[in-house]
Formats: sequence, C-alpha cells, structure tokens
Amino acid sequence: MIYENKHIEKSLTEMGFEDFTEIQAKTIPLLKSGVDIIGHSQTGTGKTAAFTLPILESIDYKSDKIQAIVLCPTRELVVQVKREIDKIGKYIPGLKTVSVYGGEPISKQIGFLKRKPQVIIGTPGRTIDHINRKLIRLGNIKFCVLDEADEMLKMGFKEDIETILEATNPERQTVLFSATMPKTIINISKKYMRDAQVVSVVTEEQSNKDITQYYYQVSDKNKVEAVGRLLNVYNPKLTLIFCNTKRKVDDVTRELTKKGYNVDKIHGDLQQTARLHVLNKFHNGVLDILVATDVAARGLDIKNVEAVINYDTPEKAEYYVHRIGRTGRIGNKGYSFTLVSKREVSRLSSIFSFTKADIKKRNIPTPEKVIRVKQEKQIEEIQNIINTENSDAYFEIAYNLLQNNEPEKVVIALLNKLEKRDNSETIRGDINEDFKKGSTRTRSRDGRKKNNQVRFHLNLGTGSGLAPKGLVELISKRTNLQSRDIDDVFLRRGFSYFSTHEKHLDKVMKNMKNFNYSGKRASIQIANDK
Repeated sequence: MIYENKHIEKSLTEMGFEDFTEIQAKTIPLLKSGVDIIGHSQTGTGKTAAFTLPILESIDYKSDKIQAIVLCPTRELVVQVKREIDKIGKYIPGLKTVSVYGGEPISKQIGFLKRKPQVIIGTPGRTIDHINRKLIRLGNIKFCVLDEADEMLKMGFKEDIETILEATNPERQTVLFSATMPKTIINISKKYMRDAQVVSVVTEEQSNKDITQYYYQVSDKNKVEAVGRLLNVYNPKLTLIFCNTKRKVDDVTRELTKKGYNVDKIHGDLQQTARLHVLNKFHNGVLDILVATDVAARGLDIKNVEAVINYDTPEKAEYYVHRIGRTGRIGNKGYSFTLVSKREVSRLSSIFSFTKADIKKRNIPTPEKVIRVKQEKQIEEIQNIINTENSDAYFEIAYNLLQNNEPEKVVIALLNKLEKRDNSETIRGDINEDFKKGSTRTRSRDGRKKNNQVRFHLNLGTGSGLAPKGLVELISKRTNLQSRDIDDVFLRRGFSYFSTHEKHLDKVMKNMKNFNYSGKRASIQIANDK
C-alpha cells in the first residue's frame, strides 16, 4: 500500500493492507481536514485504522503532553485497540501509548503514565480514576475518540463519558463510532461535537451480505450434538459460539471438551488476566473454538473467524447483528448458524423483522452425512500432504511399519490415532425438529392439536411490517381475544402462524380475513399438517 507517511506505509504493508475499507476511505480525509465525525458502522469494518492514521500523523512526538484519548467500553477492546495502534505506529520514532482499565493493578498503570505517553486508550471508569489523581491531563489533547459509543452508553457510562469530555481541550477534534444510533448518541453529539459529519456504511440490510446465514430447529437437549455435527461438516478455521448466560457458556465448553474439541471460554466471572489469555490464544489460532457471552465479546475484532454459532437464539434482535458481525470481516466470507428451540421461535421472528436478512432454514446433518463428509475431507487432506509436503523425515518409521504389517491396517491405525476422542454421550439419528408444524404435538387432520389448540396460517408477515408483538395486537384488536389466548407465534416475510384454543376457531376465521393491511388483502386458513 502506498501512503504519504513512509513510517506508516511500512507498517501497513507488513499488516497486509492493500486498499482502504469503505469506512476508512470516507473517514480519513475528513479527519485530516479537522472536522468532527460520527461514524455509523458495524464492528469489523476497519474503523480502528480509520481514526488511528489521522491521529498518528497529527501528533507532536517531541511533546510530553497527552494528545489523543480513545475511550472503549471494555478492557478487552482497550487491549485490542492499543495493539492495533502500536502495530500501525510500529516504525514511528517516539510513539508512546498507554492503556488504562479496571482489573489491573493501578500502580502498574501509574508507572506507564509517568513516561509521558501521547496516546491514552482506556475504559471510562479507570480513566476518571487517573484524571482524579492528576495523572491524565486532557487540556492539550487534539483528538478524543469514543469507540463503540452505543455499547458504552448501554453499560451505564454516560455520566463518565460526559465527565471526561468536559475535562478535555474544548478545541479538540471529536470522533464517535457507533453500530447503532440511539437518541442518547445524538444528544451527546449535539452537546459535545461541532458540526459533526455523519459517515455511514451501514446498509438497509443490517446484517453482513458476506455472511451465509442459516437457522436450525433443534431441541435444547440436542444442541451440543448439533454443534458437533456442524463443526464436522463445515470445519471452520475459527468458530465463535454465543450463549445467553455464563452458566450455559460453562456447560457448552465442558461438553465440547468431552467431544475432543480445542475449545475455551470467556465470560464476566473469569478474572481479567484469564480472559485476555484465552482471547490471545483464540486470536493467534491456538484455540479453534471460543464460547462467550454477549457482554464478554463486546467490541472484539478477531480476524479469520469463519463461523459464528448462536447456541442460544439471542434475546434481542440487535444482539444477532452484533454476534454475526464477528465473521465475514472486511471482504471475507463467513457462516452464521442459529440453533432455535421451541421456546426461542418468537425470538427468531423478531430477528427476521429487525434484520430483513435472508436467513435460510436448514437441517442438522445426519450422522451418516457427517461421517461421509469427514472421510472425504480426510482423503483430500492426506492426498494433499502426499502431493505437496516433504515427508522424508518419516520414511524410516513408515518403512518399518509396512515391513511388519499390512498397509491397510497401518493406515487404519494412523487414522484412529488422529480421530478426536469423544467421551460424550452418543446421540444417533435425526435431531431436527419442526416447531411451526407442531411435530412435537400431534394434530388431527383438521389442524386441531390434541391439547385442543388450533394452528392458523395468515398471509401477513414481516414483509407487511409485522413483528410478533404487532401480530398479537392485530389479532386481539380484530377478534377481541386477550393476548394470553394467542400462542406459538411465528413470522416469516410473507406469512405467519399462531395458535388459539379451538373454542375461538370460528371467531378467528371470521375476523382475520378480507381486510387490508399494509396494502395486502388478508386471508387465513387452518395450518396444513403436511
């Protein structure tokens, strides 16, 4: 890559930069011109470099004053941003950066701060601690960056952010990056930024087009088995698995370890040093699989994640966008697999409505397919080694084995040695479920369930602007049913399903048809059991 600053050009070339990403190409010239920026983009679009390059070019490296501060929501993101800034500034003489965050002895940070850094990267709380100790003075800063600003506000840092901004040089240049644009972000920009320009690279479809998105209907008890089968078939380089609770993270990690996978975990109950150690192993490819909660993974930018698995369907639709954004980074392709149990079906409907994404339903592979795919991959990998790698070092041991044994038995023994040791409970057969068709509850031929419920098919869905709550309100309004009488709501783009007690059958069939909604004529029928 050609860049005007030759020190930076050298490091960018080492880092593999070829072209600027969209957010970088739009943001860097504006920041160099001195304007305030609101960057509206998802994690993983290259925004760290977008603000780092202008900062490093504007710093006076002979000065002992702090000239830039970057605020991040979590210690993990602080460490990550500092690492990126240090890489880009690797060949700049005199560059000094310091990270400050909770969970680390403050005395260590005090020692680094006394070395007079030009750039501070920190979490809001610990930054204020050092401001109060007069160790961080922001009266001379040129840049203030709020990275993942929406996450900081969600975590309750609004007052801390305002305290820090009010302590800074009023002539500073302010840069704010956020994946979403809630009202609180707009309010902060109006109060603390000057004629800020918005740079947006978020498309109408909020989930990344470079990510192939699938969902699978599977019961909770079979989810670990489902994960194992998907990993065996797709064989992703790095996999990030999300769970909704810390306890589930522990459980899933333990069960995958039993299956022989190279896996570890991060969540809020782990000590900071342990979390950073695990993240470094995953970042460097020492770990194949990382299991995490949403909070622990906030802001993480780990390259080469090829698959994200939503072990639990996220509780909020926006979490889905944040989760899957960890793959398909900067032009790379990725997969997103969401496991949906019966109790999570309504969450999936919310995700469809929020993202407008093409999330296709797929079936969990059968054990027979898993075995077939594994065998094909093993043959391909072994053939590749035979064709491309120098194996002379193993010639003697191979010769001795073949002298004393049949060739087929030698190969079988070696394949057996390579196989993962699976000490978990074996689950055979098809584990796919079909909740919307009620496969776990048998219906009679007219669509009535044995528990006296009737399943309906309505030709209105998310494409008509409906979400689960909105559909329930529409049904209630037209039929006078209470929301508690409407069950098992499931929405897709062009249609939806819901259930009621059979005593409401005539009322629903009479009132939920022949009316216009969002320009579409409504029709309803009893759901087909086929």
